[in-house]
Amino acid sequence: MSKGALSQQTTELLPKNFGRLIGIAPFAAHQGKMYPLPLMEEVIQMLVDKKHTILLFGGGKHEENILNGISNKMGPSVVSVVGKLNFEEELVLLSNLDAMLSMDSGNGHLAANYGVPVITIWGVTHPHAGFAPFGQAPSRSLIPDREVYPLIPTSIYGNKFPEGYENAIATIPPLQIVDKIQELL
Repeated sequence: MSKGALSQQTTELLPKNFGRLIGIAPFAAHQGKMYPLPLMEEVIQMLVDKKHTILLFGGGKHEENILNGISNKMGPSVVSVVGKLNFEEELVLLSNLDAMLSMDSGNGHLAANYGVPVITIWGVTHPHAGFAPFGQAPSRSLIPDREVYPLIPTSIYGNKFPEGYENAIATIPPLQIVDKIQELL
């Protein structure tokens, strides 16, 4: 699919001299599928240091508050778009991304539908269960250390996991994520 034309409201959200646009959707429906926010902040900072513009995606007041806090802390090249655009404008913005980073969640699928390169981070689920974003190379799916967490996948939806697996996703180092994004760009 081709890139859509950004609305004036959308372009006003972006920094004046933005670099490559990287979308990040750091939330998931279940804890076992969500990368810890302190580690995600490390990823964001490393990408900002490489002069990229980060657009944060999410939904609901709770996520909006968290992402606005991250955006305010990280500076002008990190923008939370939660609650600032309607769904159609968010889709057009997704189509303009240079890359998308998401959990095993819907935002990765939406970006993939526009041909955007997507990196997915998997916790207690696994891309081989059939839910990887369409048309994305298997190497773009980052999974936890299977030697430490051999029972993965523990469920299809990420809502069930054995004791001790709640933080399996944290074994994926921030630098590995950043390096994978840099490979795409």
